[in-house]
Amino acid sequence: MKNKLKNELINSPTHDTLSLEGIAKLYKFMQREKQLKDICNLELIKVRPNDGRNYIYVNRKQFIGSDRVDLINKLYDHFYGTSLEGLYEDWLRWRRDCTHVSNKTIKENIFLWNAYFKNKPVFKIPIKDLKATDFIKFFRAMLKAESMTRKRFNDAKSVLNGLFYYAIEIGTVNYNPIKEINFRQFQFKPVNKKKEVFTLAERQLLLDYLEPINDIFSLSAQFDFYLICRSAELRALRWTDIEGNIIKIQTQLLDDQTMNDDLTFNPRTYENVTHIKGNTDYGYRYMPLTDGAKQALKRIKDVNPDGEFILMRDGEQLTTITFNRHLKAYCESVGIEPRTSHKIRFTVASLLYKNGVPATTLQRLLGHSTLAMTLHYLRDITPEEDTFNAMKAVLG
Repeated sequence: MKNKLKNELINSPTHDTLSLEGIAKLYKFMQREKQLKDICNLELIKVRPNDGRNYIYVNRKQFIGSDRVDLINKLYDHFYGTSLEGLYEDWLRWRRDCTHVSNKTIKENIFLWNAYFKNKPVFKIPIKDLKATDFIKFFRAMLKAESMTRKRFNDAKSVLNGLFYYAIEIGTVNYNPIKEINFRQFQFKPVNKKKEVFTLAERQLLLDYLEPINDIFSLSAQFDFYLICRSAELRALRWTDIEGNIIKIQTQLLDDQTMNDDLTFNPRTYENVTHIKGNTDYGYRYMPLTDGAKQALKRIKDVNPDGEFILMRDGEQLTTITFNRHLKAYCESVGIEPRTSHKIRFTVASLLYKNGVPATTLQRLLGHSTLAMTLHYLRDITPEEDTFNAMKAVLG
């Protein structure tokens, strides 16, 4: 094979001017072939009889080249020259096809990659040459350029960890250098957890503003402030789920956007699924209907008398995107910071906890698999004036 390659290179039509280049190519090929023998058995290379292409399976992955030289070069690039940037698109397709990761998560991965890692020099370096110090320098520069919360940073870092796990699985590298980093050396933007929920005053301000507005979006927001379910569960509630003074949480309206091979996404689709996220030990959850919730339901029935689902407009279920768009407008109208429907869930949980509902009961109402997750939801919604008065009464 090597003599054949040598003859092809030397006897090429341009050998008078490229003979030295041909010799260099031959030497490069031989060196690459020698290095690859330490990783895979090149004797397993086969030739397709129909088109003459060379192929080999390494770690259950097929590599194909137009000829042996092309195949060797592809194998070398895979094992020795592949960068994180070079693996990125294959990793996304692998996550779509070979894991249970949702398309929503993959879309978030793409956003984080484009926001923090795309076209950065360190991600063009061959993976085998990357060291922990390369990432320490990158992370330090990234955090200096933009203040980030620890959660945001960890979300971004998870993309890089995912790429390394993929590289390990396909045999490109043997370990993840990011795991060697002590992240306590970095400083992160503090989180103002009070801004993550509506205060008692803001909740009441919104309810007072929405009360005279008699459309489905206003009424759905009012109804949401009296429940503690997920946004996807709220949109999937049926009138038949109401059983006297309780409502049964048993369905979710899930949206999905499947990813194409070119990393574009198909139009969003929606599906009602009988599957409850989180703790299913109790079966489907039941939630008490307060007087406020019942009043909201009565008004919703007036504007949606014939719908199968409680929250419908023009025969279609409300979506989370549409709901949040209207909620943002309502917040801006009363002069408070816009928040999403998910933050209403935080708010109601915190309000119930403040008024004596045990955390274990909240865990069941929220549908959480762990108490730790429930505690993560709880925020201090006590007005500062009340805190001051309490301290004054106790401490003098």
